[in-house]
Amino acid sequence: MFSIGEFASIGRVSVRMLRHYDEIGLLTPARVDRFTGYRSYEGTQFEDLGRILMFKDLGFRLDEVKAIIHAQVGEDQLREMLAAKRDDLARRLDLDAARLRRLDARLSHTEGNFMITVDTKSLPTDRIAFVTETAAGFGPENIGPVIGPMYARLAQALAGHGVEFGPSSIAMYEAIDDGDGTGVTVHAAFEVGPNVTAAEGYDVRELPPVDLAATTVHHGSMATIGETWQQFMAWIDSSGYELAGVCREYYLVSEPEPQENWVTELQQPVVRRQEA
Repeated sequence: MFSIGEFASIGRVSVRMLRHYDEIGLLTPARVDRFTGYRSYEGTQFEDLGRILMFKDLGFRLDEVKAIIHAQVGEDQLREMLAAKRDDLARRLDLDAARLRRLDARLSHTEGNFMITVDTKSLPTDRIAFVTETAAGFGPENIGPVIGPMYARLAQALAGHGVEFGPSSIAMYEAIDDGDGTGVTVHAAFEVGPNVTAAEGYDVRELPPVDLAATTVHHGSMATIGETWQQFMAWIDSSGYELAGVCREYYLVSEPEPQENWVTELQQPVVRRQEA
């Protein structure tokens, strides 16, 4: 038998932790002296402690670890729990990697460096056929699942009416100011000819001309467009411009190409900032 201090030292945990595990019924001592209250542990309990620390290190809550250790979770359920934990970790890693790239972009800006090339130009009138949906918020994690199927649906509707379209596509996003204020209206569009009118499955409108727009090109996945956007906004601000309308994402290369091959032009209407 091992005293709690010996068991803690060998198992590389604190005495306080062992006391807590005992209190919540996760790892109870083999014997508790009824007079002194001293806890004692058997050597076989090191295996249980090791499993507890392993599942805790994998990110499981103590109540989940308790269910696993006490065989309240079957093999199939444990496999599902492990897979869900892995998916959650992968998602958080992707978000952290994207945040790191945005920090690098911002750091480069503070050092006077830009990793993008920005042009200014006018935009002509553009006739589009489009469909509209609502996303839960901005960001690729909210926009991506919504906008992806919209282009396929729009293309099918246009083809069904014999309308020629594209090959470039356009996306625009507008914040919704009602409800809880977090929603986003998503427009997915293809360029169409001047004689095309609205029909079942899509609407048609003309995007008005823009006298002055700042434009830059993003290469690759939509998951990384946030870094380009950060650099783009920093360039606009430092170059003496103000935003003057909703930005258009103009897809020069998109589906069916894999996203790493996509080429997207960001078209942001701007005006010269008025000096005070």
